Amino acid sequence: MYIKYVLLGDTKYADVCQYAAVLPTERQEKIERLRFEKDKLLSLAAGLLIRREIGDVPMRMNEHGKPYAVDSGTYFSVSHSGDCVVIAVDDREIGVDVEKLPDKDYMKIAERFYHPGELRYVQKAEESARAFTRIWTRKEAYLKQIGIGIATDLRAFDTTSGELAARIVSYDLDGYVISVCAEYQLEQNRNYISELELKSIV
Repeated sequence: MYIKYVLLGDTKYADVCQYAAVLPTERQEKIERLRFEKDKLLSLAAGLLIRREIGDVPMRMNEHGKPYAVDSGTYFSVSHSGDCVVIAVDDREIGVDVEKLPDKDYMKIAERFYHPGELRYVQKAEESARAFTRIWTRKEAYLKQIGIGIATDLRAFDTTSGELAARIVSYDLDGYVISVCAEYQLEQNRNYISELELKSIV
C-alpha cells in the first residue's frame, strides 16, 4: 500500500489544461462539466495521478460511484481538498481522504456526527481543529474502503478504537490531514506516504 499526494499551490488551470488530452474521455468530459477553474484543476490533477499510478486501463464505477480499474488487480482511492490531491493504491480495497483544516463551526459538526469516543478525542485535543479533521478524514476513508457513500449513520462507528482504528493511519500536513483505511492492520509509517511535484504527473 502506498499514498502519493500533490500540492498544487498557485498553479492555474489555464497553465496545465492541455494535459487533459491524455486522459480518458470520461475524465475530460467530467472536467468540462465543472463550472469553476479550481474544480477543473483538481479534477485534472486527480486524473493525472490515476494515470501515473494505475496506467491507461479501463475504469468503471461501482454502485456508489467509486472508480476501480477493470481486471487489473489494483485498487485505488482518490481525494482532493483545497490545493491537495491524493491517491492511495493497494492490492486490496483501499480508501483515502484529505481535508483542509476548518477555521470555524467544526464542533457543531462533531457533536452531530461523531461517535461519543471520537467526540471525546476532539474535545481533549490541544489542536481541536486538527483532531476534528483527523476524525472526519478517518470516517471518509473507512466508508470509501468499504465502498459505500457518506449517507450512513456516522455516529454508529468509532474510528479511534478497536479493530477499525488499527486499519487507519492519519498524516498531518501543513494545513491538511490525510487518512487512509485498508482491509488489514496498518502501522503509523511515514514510508507509506510521499509527495509528488506537479511536473512529475503532467
